[in-house]
Amino acid sequence: MHRELTEEARFLSERKNHDYSGGKDSTHPFLNFTRCEAMGICNTEAGIMVRLTDKMSRLSTFITTGAFKVKDEALRDTVLDVINYVIILYAFIQSKKQAEK
Repeated sequence: MHRELTEEARFLSERKNHDYSGGKDSTHPFLNFTRCEAMGICNTEAGIMVRLTDKMSRLSTFITTGAFKVKDEALRDTVLDVINYVIILYAFIQSKKQAEK
């Protein structure tokens, strides 16, 4: 199950990166996340955490109620997004460290 979910999460991340990076290739993998910083809202790491917190809140509500009202995103979709946001956060922090060297 772990392999299946992580492979599916990676595939989903690649497709979403295309949609959220303006259709560009993977040379701008954090474009969507850096926009909160460009708009002066918060730093990119905090922006990623906000998105992750949204998903965790959704999971918490599901645990409490046993159902999602929005049917176009199931439990599996939310879990895949959580996997991807955690990886995106890690990758962004690592890319910043590399840029500082």
